Amino acid sequence: MTQVLILGGSGTLGTALLKEIRKAGASVSFTYFRNADRATALSREHASPSYRMDLRDADAVAGLFEALAQKGQLPNVIIHCAGVAPTTVLDDITATAWDELHAIHGRTALLCAQQMARRNLRGALILVAALDGVYPVPAPAHYAASQAAMWGLTQALAKELGPRGILVNLAVIGVLDGGIAQELTPTLREAYRRHAALGRTGTCAEAARGLRWLALENTYVNGVQFPLTGGLG
Repeated sequence: MTQVLILGGSGTLGTALLKEIRKAGASVSFTYFRNADRATALSREHASPSYRMDLRDADAVAGLFEALAQKGQLPNVIIHCAGVAPTTVLDDITATAWDELHAIHGRTALLCAQQMARRNLRGALILVAALDGVYPVPAPAHYAASQAAMWGLTQALAKELGPRGILVNLAVIGVLDGGIAQELTPTLREAYRRHAALGRTGTCAEAARGLRWLALENTYVNGVQFPLTGGLG
C-alpha cells in the first residue's frame, strides 16, 4: 500500500487532501502545528496518525522521519502543503520573518528530499505553492520569494532525483474557497475571478483531486509546474 505523508494536513487544503487520499485507499500520516484538537479529530476520522511539527525548527524533518521509520510508516509520497501567508508590507519585513518563511517552505522541502534520497525511498515529492512568486501577482516580497524558491528547487530536485525513482513537481494553487485565499481582500478576489478562464474561484476539493493524481497516479510528469488555477494567468 502506498504510504503518503502530508505536511500541513490539518489546514483547509490539507484536510481536503487527507480525505481524498484516504478515499483512494492509500495510507496517510500528516503533520500539524497549532491545532492539536483538530489534528486528533482528523486522525480518528481518517485512521491516520498525526505528528506535531514546527517547520521553523531545522531538526524537525529528521525527527519526523525517524519517528515514521520506527513505526514502519516511511512515505513513498510526500505532499508539502504546509505554509503561512503573511500580509506584511515591505517596510515591516524583518530578517526573522524572511528566515521563517524560507524555512517553512523551501528549507523543509529540501530536507524532505534529502530524507527520501538517504533512505532510498522511491515515489513522489509534491511541493505546493501559491500563485505569489510564480505568477506576477500582488504579494508580500518575502512570501513571493519563498514561493519562487520552491519552483527553482523543484527543477533542481527533479533532475537529481528523477533517476533515483522520485518524481518532483510543483503544484501551483489558485484562489480557492478556503485556506490562505480567505486573507484576500474582496476587490482582489474579484479580480482573480475575472481573470480565471473558468470565471470562478476553485474549491479545496478540486485542488485535492489534482494533488491526488500527482500523488497516486502520475508516473511520468516530472519537474513541472502543475497548475491548479482554473486557467488563471
